[in-house]
Amino acid sequence: MIDFSFCIPTCFILGAGSPARVGGEIAKRGGSRVLIVHDGGSYLEDLLKTVRESIEDEGLTKLEMEEKATSPYLSLIRKGIEFCRANKVDFILAVGGGTVMDTAKGIAFLAVNDGDLTEFVHHRAESSKCMPVASVVTLSGTGSEVSATAMIIDDLHEPVIKYPLFQESIRFLFSIMDPTLTLSLPLRITLAGAFDAITHIMERYFNGASGYDLQDRMCEGVMCSIMHNMRQVIKNPVDYKTRAQLQIGSTLANSTLLGLGCDSDWAMHYMENPITTETHQLHGSTLAIIAPAWMRYCYERDLPKAVNFAIRVMGVSPWESDQKTALAGIDAFQALVEEIGLPTQLSQIGIGPDRFKEMAHRAVVTAGKEYVGEISRLTADDVQAIFKIAE
Repeated sequence: MIDFSFCIPTCFILGAGSPARVGGEIAKRGGSRVLIVHDGGSYLEDLLKTVRESIEDEGLTKLEMEEKATSPYLSLIRKGIEFCRANKVDFILAVGGGTVMDTAKGIAFLAVNDGDLTEFVHHRAESSKCMPVASVVTLSGTGSEVSATAMIIDDLHEPVIKYPLFQESIRFLFSIMDPTLTLSLPLRITLAGAFDAITHIMERYFNGASGYDLQDRMCEGVMCSIMHNMRQVIKNPVDYKTRAQLQIGSTLANSTLLGLGCDSDWAMHYMENPITTETHQLHGSTLAIIAPAWMRYCYERDLPKAVNFAIRVMGVSPWESDQKTALAGIDAFQALVEEIGLPTQLSQIGIGPDRFKEMAHRAVVTAGKEYVGEISRLTADDVQAIFKIAE
């Protein structure tokens, strides 16, 4: 087991009506001039009213930018930094999903750290400085509410690259999660978010020889729960308990708790990122295409774990060989993608073979090394081969 330290300072507040607490939570932490970051969607109308009133009831000043966070663009983050400095903002609140949360983290971090974004990504440089930042979560799946990561798109340079900003200082002080906020989400968004959460676990689960039974069993249990509740939410999209379970599962999936002391990979996400940036698909939708293809290409590298996944997670009966058992598990996983209605081929989202080489190159650039995945260690040629499987 790898030596580790584990600390998640974020306070998680889950429950119906919990957004009404946001003003008090900010006041307790010393905020007075609060920038609310959101995507401007009409679905936020009632929630934003609650949030604004809660902030004002505490005697705090609420501020909002004219520009809305529809993508975590570096250009928008730069405008947010200018806004914070001009208006003496001392607290940032994200109200929305992963895009909004990552934008808020980017503003909070870069507003108090000199230098270009690329100087800080991939652990190149770390800083303990960050403006106080918190969130009200409207979509379960990305896990940004719990992570020390923000995915930021550098749209100021060519080619456009989505970079991972890994900084412990950008963790939210608190994250408010009200499952009722997810009740009106279209099913495709709900299911794509849940699938995104499953792949967060898979990146930690398929970790080679460093795996341990405790961590494996935790990963398997949360994956099984999310898969079960994906099917339940299709049957009854407005069931509060199901929505709450999906939200908790998504938070656990990206909390690092499930992979304590173990390596993690992230090859799937590095391959997904350039495609999602290009096509503007939901993360989970692209991952639904990439994940089974990655498994077919890499399963023999981690065959015992692939067998456990097949039997313990996908419910496959053992076959006459480990290879056949693992492949049956991958088939069952692919069938789940089809069952819940997510795309299964790159051609369905407008990516053909003529784009594979460029997408593979961007995946390597996004990963920041000569390979993709800390365990998979895929070359650009390997990535193209996986895209070919997913074609």
